[in-house]
Amino acid sequence: MFVENRNGVDLTRRIMAAPESEKHSFSVFTADVNGEVARWTLAEAAAGGEEFPVRNLFEVGEAMSDDEFGQELRVRAAAFAAEEQVERVILFNDQSRRGRRVTEALNERLPVVLVQDGHLDFHYKKLAAGQRDQNWYYGASRPAAVCVWGPAMAQHVGFRTSEPGPRVHITGGLGHSDDPELLTVARSGVHRTAREADAPLRIVILDQPLGDQGKMPRPEHRAQLTEMVESLRAYGEIDVKPHPSTQPAHLTWLATGLPGVTLLDAERLLDAEGLAAYDLAITFFSTTYLQTLRAGVPLVLYNPKALNIVFPTIHHPLLRNAGTTEELAAVALRLKKSRKFLANQHGAPIEHFLAFKDDVAGEIMRVVEEAEPSPPPSAETAAPAGASAGAGAAAGGSLAERALREVERRASRPGTLAVVGVSFSYITGVAVPVLTYTQALIAQSPVDVHYFDLAAFPQPEHAAEALADAEIILINSLAPFWRSPIANALVEALVDAGCTVMLYAHETEYVFNYEAERSAERHLEMLKLLPRLTVLCVSKAQADMFRQLGVTDPIVIYNTVPRDIHRARASATVGERPRMIMVGTVQDRKGVDLFSRVAELAHARGLPWRFSWVGWKTPRIAQKTLLSDRVEWMGALSRDRVREELAASDVFFLSSVDDPMPLSVVEAVQHRLRIATFHRVGSREVLDGVRGYRAYTEYTPEAAFEALRAVLAEEVDEERYREVEELFDIPAFSARMSAALSLPAPGATVAHDAEEARHRFSVALEQNVAYRTDEFREHMSAGREENAFRVGREILRRATHSTDVLVGMAEIHARHGRVKEALSMLGGAACVGGQRSRVWMEIARVAEMLGGEGRSLHRFARREALRIRVRNRASRLGGTDS
Repeated sequence: MFVENRNGVDLTRRIMAAPESEKHSFSVFTADVNGEVARWTLAEAAAGGEEFPVRNLFEVGEAMSDDEFGQELRVRAAAFAAEEQVERVILFNDQSRRGRRVTEALNERLPVVLVQDGHLDFHYKKLAAGQRDQNWYYGASRPAAVCVWGPAMAQHVGFRTSEPGPRVHITGGLGHSDDPELLTVARSGVHRTAREADAPLRIVILDQPLGDQGKMPRPEHRAQLTEMVESLRAYGEIDVKPHPSTQPAHLTWLATGLPGVTLLDAERLLDAEGLAAYDLAITFFSTTYLQTLRAGVPLVLYNPKALNIVFPTIHHPLLRNAGTTEELAAVALRLKKSRKFLANQHGAPIEHFLAFKDDVAGEIMRVVEEAEPSPPPSAETAAPAGASAGAGAAAGGSLAERALREVERRASRPGTLAVVGVSFSYITGVAVPVLTYTQALIAQSPVDVHYFDLAAFPQPEHAAEALADAEIILINSLAPFWRSPIANALVEALVDAGCTVMLYAHETEYVFNYEAERSAERHLEMLKLLPRLTVLCVSKAQADMFRQLGVTDPIVIYNTVPRDIHRARASATVGERPRMIMVGTVQDRKGVDLFSRVAELAHARGLPWRFSWVGWKTPRIAQKTLLSDRVEWMGALSRDRVREELAASDVFFLSSVDDPMPLSVVEAVQHRLRIATFHRVGSREVLDGVRGYRAYTEYTPEAAFEALRAVLAEEVDEERYREVEELFDIPAFSARMSAALSLPAPGATVAHDAEEARHRFSVALEQNVAYRTDEFREHMSAGREENAFRVGREILRRATHSTDVLVGMAEIHARHGRVKEALSMLGGAACVGGQRSRVWMEIARVAEMLGGEGRSLHRFARREALRIRVRNRASRLGGTDS
């Protein structure tokens, strides 16, 4: 194993500790003549956990040039491998100065396995060859296999160019993917803080050696740090933590060039426990985001104009991408004033970049054991681009197969998918199937996937502009049409423009009718649009419902659930005290009353049945609904706990009155639980007649009770359950979804643009303008007119509904004698806020600044303000407005 930094030593220790590693022996080596790398690696190897030797192939202080070092490293690495009788090589970076030489020396002699050691999936403002970061080339040395953290990196390595890529295996990240605490916070939907409003913030800037590594000119790097500190100084105390690899010259500058900040020790490890003391963290692009998530600390990923490398936008309540120091200041201001962190409103889920698994080290060792030496570059047996473990086909085959592959390779298919919705999280089931699909898609195809939360867009035209270059637009569920004020207008505009728009529907007839009453106007607008859309359905019954609504050819693709590693099966035999379990939110639609009454009925008949319900309680529970004490109400549980509870039960009792294809039933099938549902539930389509499943035709406690008693007497039909499980498994669902969207199936050989792979369309991720409005007010109150004008223009380009900004911009125009512009802004403010007395008073104040040309508006505005005040007072006293 080749190591060249502390992190590599830690990962080596984790791999060596895996049970699969017990039958192997390990030799760990490094290469350093300067002494710094050797010092780091030897110190880390001797610290924490079991100590192991690290051999330096060089003597510290050996005199040689960089070129001589590289040439000699090739020779010594080959000699070391021969001396130690090495059969496999693991390293963590094949693009570093040392790693590249080791790979060149051993790649065709031994299987070299590359293991991802940090977040490496970045985007770039410019893609010219001389402007890419070395991370862009990760895995380009033709290793035998590459073990990556998640789907996004698998896509990058496999489809970086149109040439065949190495074998890519999504094993997850050591110490991260297998961390239950990180999994919990990754899927959390809230930011909690105990800090009081208006209290000074504790801010830490996690610096990176951008100048030392050539990612940014040194003077520019230092200028950016200076600007960052100045923009944040007013909001609290600032600490700066240098990266451990920072050069002495930059450390000296940090100590003297940033007055008023506290410089932390570069060698000090700032882990989650250390970060927890801060209210806000800021860095450029770094794997440290995983530590800030663990600590529950908001992190801003700052990308100044001069920095080409861009950290991808991740949708999480603790992460925010920002491009200017003004944005930094606005985020800090809002956090200080209201304790609210302005997180990204768009972006991919963390699971795109980090797959959560339990046995990461074991998976890596299995890849290592099966790896074969890399063939020469010209060999025709190279794996096809993007092939993952078990997915690649040999280059051979019959004439017919080779001819088909050649046609498929040249076929032009859509390469960009935009997923539109109002929420993309694992907290509710509506996003789970599409998130599971997109992760499978990007892991094995060059399709570029982006997510758009409509809550971030104030107007339909802003969303349409962001979606302009998407080839396929998939709307996830009907919820956007009911929840978003812009969804109907946006979709209509997209369809009118000839865009390919598809709807993946999850809703039940119960929800449909409920929303028809609750959001009547938007519901009617949606009904007019439905016949113009291609609708993807989760069941045949749901497809029939859409046909009745005018949809000509709905496509049934069903749905899927994430594949959990530990999925224990329920007992094949029923215990003395049979347990019935339900998983879902506690609300009337889920059949809380029925479930409770069946539990009471079983108790009244003297049966030792147990009833448990997993899920959080919602407000949607009528007063007459029974919440029985005979039921164990378990509340919301982690995904692992839910799986454990399912495996410890005998029957999955779905009490929902209506559900087109419940994901919880799919999970029950995976656990081989007996299942009972109401006959109107979509699960009956695939389970009817299968031993181990019963449907009750009457929605009554007695009918449900009899179904439970009958199904308890049956054994599960293993073969039929396996067929149902395969129908909903990720590969089968992904193939159906890709076929419906006309996208390349995961693993298929497709043509793609080598230079622009994964960068086909640039998404302007518009953030909510509220934080910019705060920034505008701050500049105005501080007399920073020029900054206020610049921010105000940016806000008004996105939205025109902020009266404070409109009036403020009018005031700036008035001060500079721009009467026409000032009157235009005041007119806008009147249109937006004309029902409020305060707005008219502000309009009158600014109109007075315009002299004679504003006199009429000044008088009118004062009369309107007075009229509204009188009317409001009359209303409060019970009078009428004449």
